[in-house]
Amino acid sequence: IQWDGVQRSNPDWNKDLNMYQAFRVSAVPYYQEVARRIGKDTMQHWLDSLAYGTKKIKSRVDTFWLDNSLKITPDEQLGVVKRLYFNQLPFFNTYQQMVKNAMLFEDKPTHSLSYKTGLGFKEDGTPVAWVIGWIEENRHPYFFVLNMEAKDKTVSLKDARMTVLRNILTQLNFFKGER
Repeated sequence: IQWDGVQRSNPDWNKDLNMYQAFRVSAVPYYQEVARRIGKDTMQHWLDSLAYGTKKIKSRVDTFWLDNSLKITPDEQLGVVKRLYFNQLPFFNTYQQMVKNAMLFEDKPTHSLSYKTGLGFKEDGTPVAWVIGWIEENRHPYFFVLNMEAKDKTVSLKDARMTVLRNILTQLNFFKGER
C-alpha cells in the first residue's frame, strides 16, 4: 500500500509497505487502509467466522481494534494462534502461511520463535502490551500469550514485553533445542 505522506512518530511507517513489512513493524496506518478497503460488512463477516473475541465493530471500521470496541481474552488469543499454527483458520492455507512467515522472527538450529506484538490502552488509559505466538523446538510448538499492563505510564512496555517473554522462556529452558 502506498504511503499517504503523513509523517508519523514511527519512521518505519513513513514509507510504502507491503503486508509482510507492515506486519513486522505493526504499521497501524497500513492496517487502517486495509480495513477501509475491506469494509465494515466484510470485516464483520470475518470476525464472526473467526469467532474473534467480542466480534464487535462499534465504531469505524478503521479503528475498532484500537478504541476498545473489540476485546479478546488471552485464552481466546491462544485459541486463534493455535488454529493459525495448524492451518485451521477459515482462510486459504497460502494466506495462513504468509502470516506465519511474517511472524517468524528467529530461526536458529536450536529453535524458532514466531510472534505478533501489540500495544494499546485500557478504557482508563492504562498502557497494555501483549505478545502471542509460539516457540518451536525439535519440531514441537509451545504456544504462549503474554499480556502486560503498567500503572506507571513512564514504563516502556514496548521493550519490556520481549524482555519478559525471553526471561520466561529461558526460565522454562527454551532456546537450547533440548525439548
